[in-house]
Amino acid sequence: MAIVTFRSNAAGEILMFRETAEAIFKIIGKPLGLRGVLTVEELPEAIKSIKHQMEKEKAIIKEETAKEDKQFRQFQDLDQDDKKKREKPIFFTQRVYPLLEMMEFSLKDKVPVMWD
Repeated sequence: MAIVTFRSNAAGEILMFRETAEAIFKIIGKPLGLRGVLTVEELPEAIKSIKHQMEKEKAIIKEETAKEDKQFRQFQDLDQDDKKKREKPIFFTQRVYPLLEMMEFSLKDKVPVMWD
């Protein structure tokens, strides 16, 4: 798995698997490329796109949690061993948050986000 390193003078470095970075940049609507820059002018729209996707995901998670809670209240999900075996997925929101924070700091300081 390839690694992408994001840098900004407003924050430290962030290392991310390339597949994750590509998924994020697909949402932003910008190709990742081997090297690149998110300019200060591009940051507000990128931040907006990421936050929109995060809100959509939060709604889905809330809906799934409500469904699980309903099943539990109706005694449809009582197998504790099965519950322990289920993996908790790492959601987009968790993966993107460090980069989003870097973008927000960069926008505040009016500096670009670069990667290679």
